[in-house]
Amino acid sequence: MTPAAQSIALPIGMNTLARRRALLFAGLAALLLAGCDAAEDGVWQGYAEGEYVRVGPIDGGTVEEIAVARGDRVEKGALLFRLDMAAETDAAEQAAAQLAETKTALDDAQRELKRMEDLYAGGSVNQTALETSRARRDRAGAQMLTAAAAHDQAKWRLARREGHAPTAAFVQDILLREGEFAAASQPVVMLLPPENIRVRFFLPEADLGRIRIGNRVALSCSGCPAALDGTIRFVSTEIGDHPNEKRAYMVEATPNATPEALRPGQPVTVSLAPDGNEM
Repeated sequence: MTPAAQSIALPIGMNTLARRRALLFAGLAALLLAGCDAAEDGVWQGYAEGEYVRVGPIDGGTVEEIAVARGDRVEKGALLFRLDMAAETDAAEQAAAQLAETKTALDDAQRELKRMEDLYAGGSVNQTALETSRARRDRAGAQMLTAAAAHDQAKWRLARREGHAPTAAFVQDILLREGEFAAASQPVVMLLPPENIRVRFFLPEADLGRIRIGNRVALSCSGCPAALDGTIRFVSTEIGDHPNEKRAYMVEATPNATPEALRPGQPVTVSLAPDGNEM
């Protein structure tokens, strides 16, 4: 048997246990030092965060139509939902008819005034008749303006029965279904605009000097584009609540391109970009 084989077969004594314990502690120390080196090298663990936009009606009513589905991408101004609008539609139609009637009356009064002005110029009618015709025209004009204001109000009330996307976004969730009642300002559809996606991570106090607003950082995550990067937009002035760091500051970065590649809650590794942004 070789000396090496004999040494392996020896019973384990106290000196051997001490050596193994020392090796174990040395290994743990090496791991801790490696973790410290990673932080010093400018690598931090974070996650994607989304600021959602909830769209609801100005006035309450029964949801008549949901025009989108979860996962849809919508453009700014796209119809999201519509409440019941029978009463508002009737009111708008009546206001439109009244406006058309007053416009016709104003046109008639304007033509009559022109005729009276011609007659007055020829001496066929007196000043009183002319002023009476002018007053009739003025009343018709005032009535038309009143009808126009009522028509605008009716259209505005009708438009309030619909919800539209305030910006291009992904439909994250449908909060109410057709036939359910939506109270005033109650969210019906929840959106996630791509520009509202950011990466949040916590910066140890010792690393504060390495990051500033405007720095470019590299972002990496499972399934993300290889060249995904972002820009630091916010560095908290207060110590945040982080389980692994007693003194850490929250930092937020926004992706410079394809923010939709990130999903809220997704783990993201943040590192200093290799272009000399470090302070």
